[in-house]
Amino acid sequence: MYILEIMRNKFRFALNFIHNYNRAKESTLLHRFCRCNFSNILGIETSCDDTAAAVIGPSGKLLGHCLSSQTKFSVMLGGVIPPVAAELHKENIQSVVDTAVAKSNIGFQDLNFIAVTVKPGMSLSLKIGVSFAKSLANRLKIPIIPIDHMEAHALTALFTDSQLEFPYMILLLSGGHGLLGIVQGLEDYILLGTALDASPGDVLDKLSRRLKLNRLADKSLKNVTGGKAIEIIAKMYGGNHHRFNLPLPRSQCRDCDFSFTGIHVAAEQLINKLESTNSGSSECTLSIKDIADICASVQFGMTRLICRRTQRALEYCMLDNESKLSIIRNRPTALVVSGGVGSNAVIRAGLIKVAEFYNLKFVAPPPDLCTDNGIMIAWNGFLLQREKSSRIITENISSVDFSPRY
Repeated sequence: MYILEIMRNKFRFALNFIHNYNRAKESTLLHRFCRCNFSNILGIETSCDDTAAAVIGPSGKLLGHCLSSQTKFSVMLGGVIPPVAAELHKENIQSVVDTAVAKSNIGFQDLNFIAVTVKPGMSLSLKIGVSFAKSLANRLKIPIIPIDHMEAHALTALFTDSQLEFPYMILLLSGGHGLLGIVQGLEDYILLGTALDASPGDVLDKLSRRLKLNRLADKSLKNVTGGKAIEIIAKMYGGNHHRFNLPLPRSQCRDCDFSFTGIHVAAEQLINKLESTNSGSSECTLSIKDIADICASVQFGMTRLICRRTQRALEYCMLDNESKLSIIRNRPTALVVSGGVGSNAVIRAGLIKVAEFYNLKFVAPPPDLCTDNGIMIAWNGFLLQREKSSRIITENISSVDFSPRY
């Protein structure tokens, strides 16, 4: 019995030694790579239909970036087709990364980290970027930083506005997501509301295809996203946003979630009705005035819905501490808007008024940083390595995986 106890103690000692050794080794590796003033971070983004890469250098400076857009294919095919998007990622990723590194005036041997989008997104697209990043990290023997795509969008404003302070409210509006939350710090987020059904960008894309906008304006819109086409047509032809009154979904609901399907369904019914009225045939082509007015009305309806839900979230955050979640520590200092739909001029104008009403700073990155890009991925990686985040994978690179969900 005594001998058995000695053997158990030796076994426990061995396990503790191995555990402590591995932790020390990992800490040493992390310290070796987290040289904040000397680190070069390569960011890789392939969550949807854009292949992008960028290099952030010392002190968070952008050294170089490259993006290969699939927009013209997506518009031509009537939307993003996952297998097609993945195949184009596979064709483009090497040249995109090579170009980003070359523009940075450094070599691959000068990279210290690889940050790569691992979620959320389309599985087939994510797989291409993650597999490429793991292969490159193993070859260069450098760590990988797994990046949450939505988190990267939320932190982009810190890259473009050095005066921005935590906490701030973030509104993400894109082709795949609608999200409202509080950014209290790096890796400290509170989700207040999401799109319960369709994303705002998806609704705009479908209505654009229904109206066949890519055939208008001398076909200059054939390579433009649906949301952008709606904005252009409404402005170009002086669309009247008061002509058609679209619903305000969830206006009586006491939460901060979005629902864009109601606007989509109402707009589809409106189009069908106008087509039937014009000629008694559902195949009738609408007049350009009808189309412009529909575009303006949809844009206005979206803006009203988004502003109302954002206003509700701000009202909640402005409550005294006893009346809200204890995890919301302070009132937001700013309203930050990102995502492709967030680049819409009409929606931005409405949100600026909301921010002004609450005496908040309004921050919106430039349009090329609102849509998917490699810069935001590299920037997020830079922030995480600066704080020596536990998310950094220094060993067992093959364990890095991807997920289509948050």
